[in-house]
Amino acid sequence: MSITAIIQYILLLLLVAFTIFNIYNFTAGRKRRAAAKAQYERTLALLEQDAMAVVKKEKVTFATKMGYINDQNQGILLAFDKDHELVGVFLSGEYHLIRADHFVSATQRYETHDDKKISNVVVDVETSDTILTVTFGARTYRPSSYLGKFILSESQEFANYIIGHLRPSAQ
Repeated sequence: MSITAIIQYILLLLLVAFTIFNIYNFTAGRKRRAAAKAQYERTLALLEQDAMAVVKKEKVTFATKMGYINDQNQGILLAFDKDHELVGVFLSGEYHLIRADHFVSATQRYETHDDKKISNVVVDVETSDTILTVTFGARTYRPSSYLGKFILSESQEFANYIIGHLRPSAQ
């Protein structure tokens, strides 16, 4: 057997191993994505139940709802009531109603580290009474990575929606 035949067999075995790994990764990845989607829907369904309880209690109507999940798998539900000019922020076990006349600002904030990574991505929603801090990312990420870009864009979108609803002339 010549050296080229041996190299061909080795390459063939590597190709077969690589193909088996890709098939396994494809099927396992699909199962992980399906489980993550089901967890996301379960979390947001619980938050929507909380929102419905608030609708009955506070006599408001939330026409639009937007759901977010932070990197700790905690749900964040943002609900808008145009009639009463308020925003509802629902977190697990708590909710906050922010009225336009009490709203001051919504600002994205994060820590930057020496190794050019970011962590503690939060949105501070300031009202005349208090500051609500909503966490989007507690772990450390590169801002150029997929997850880093996603967390930064989602948190900025969250802040922009609040500002756009409570201060439409500010945008």
